[in-house]
Amino acid sequence: MKFLSKKSLNGYIFLILIIIVSSCAHKINVENKTIRQKMAIADTLYENEKYNQAKDIYEIITYEGKGDTLVKRAQFQLANSYFNLKLYEDAIFEYNEFIRLFPFAKYSEEANFRIGQCYYRTSYPPEYDQDRTKMAINKLQEFKNNYPNSAKISLANEIINKCINKLFEKKYQNAFIYYRLNDYNASLMYLEEIVKSPEVNDKILKKSLVLKAKIHIQEQDKISLESLQNKFINNFPDHPYRKIIDKYLNEA
Repeated sequence: MKFLSKKSLNGYIFLILIIIVSSCAHKINVENKTIRQKMAIADTLYENEKYNQAKDIYEIITYEGKGDTLVKRAQFQLANSYFNLKLYEDAIFEYNEFIRLFPFAKYSEEANFRIGQCYYRTSYPPEYDQDRTKMAINKLQEFKNNYPNSAKISLANEIINKCINKLFEKKYQNAFIYYRLNDYNASLMYLEEIVKSPEVNDKILKKSLVLKAKIHIQEQDKISLESLQNKFINNFPDHPYRKIIDKYLNEA
């Protein structure tokens, strides 16, 4: 077993004492510490989920340690600290700074993925503006293009799919508003986009087909209803609205 020297042991104990004594304070005094000592303190705080305190020290390192090999990781961990604090706008900024300064660093893949995640997590519900949802799709698609063999491709696809269906939900809500306003042409325009897409999930597709059927019945559009009937047969053969369409067509 290898024992620490007295000097190393004293230094280690001193470092732990600094963190324990200071952990209740908002800011930890790291003045007169070396870059390596500051990094060790910040990492210990980060591992103990003291992200707010850790980020302050990581930020100091990024300012003071220009040219030091630890600056790369400090910049990345600064962004990660903001991410874990759910301060996603700040995280996006710091991840972009990391990519700008160190485009070929080993953490670049994770930073690019996290930017897409941040946009997704700051996107609004379907009834509101969807610009950030679209940005999440764009950033994650960029990530997939740049890192096609990444282990995170599956997760990126999952998030992209959620974003796409959030946009479809937005289209459905628009269609429903126009339906309530008796503007059936405008409503059908949105519904057509939804039902023709292979990416829409079953929940949104189902209610879009139902709304479309209601419009065609209102307009007495037998030809469109017959086409819609086939979509119900192919996708939701047991759906109650299929019987309603059958009944209407048989009586027409």
